[in-house]
Amino acid sequence: MTAELNEGKGLCSASARLLIKPVRAVLELGALPDVLAATLNCVHHANRTGDAGDFIAIALPGMHMGREIMRAGHEIELIGSEASLSRLEAFEGLQILRRRGMIEALEIGETWAMAGETGAAYVRDRSGEKYTPGWVRRSAARAERRGKPLGRQHHRAHGPDETVLALFYGSAVVHVREVIAPQTEAPLQVTTYGFSSPAAPAILPVLPDSARVLLDAG
Repeated sequence: MTAELNEGKGLCSASARLLIKPVRAVLELGALPDVLAATLNCVHHANRTGDAGDFIAIALPGMHMGREIMRAGHEIELIGSEASLSRLEAFEGLQILRRRGMIEALEIGETWAMAGETGAAYVRDRSGEKYTPGWVRRSAARAERRGKPLGRQHHRAHGPDETVLALFYGSAVVHVREVIAPQTEAPLQVTTYGFSSPAAPAILPVLPDSARVLLDAG
């Protein structure tokens, strides 16, 4: 563990995977958000307190459009090294899910990364965070530190993007978009939340449901 908490981006080796799969009873009782929240927070804590050269990335292969909003799907695929995922597996949040019988047995497996093969990146889309009360407060504080006027605040001309998934970390919200693209040999970088940026999407060795549909159609 590092003495200070990590911030910003870190490298993800993407050599191993850990699937978090809720049991049927969790889905029937509507407790999937509890499993998702516990997993997201465990990954965030692992990346904040672990090695910045060994981050864990989050993939949501079942991400899909619901009736009105984007849904996360029923499974969470965690991508990293065997060491980082083994450390994560022992975290109290995941252990509680196991003891309560909310998820299937955890097993770390290999990934099958290959340049040119279809993969997916899960990128943080911050456009939806602008002009929210939190965004305005942060902008005002930044302007005050710099000794500059805040300027006129413009409201968004349209509603939230329905193709973006909202994930909740307590009172904080992280918006995520799925990007389907060929895998490359470029180093994979993700933030402490486990997601990449639109400018540098980390194409993970994951074949999501949306890509399967496109491949079947072709």
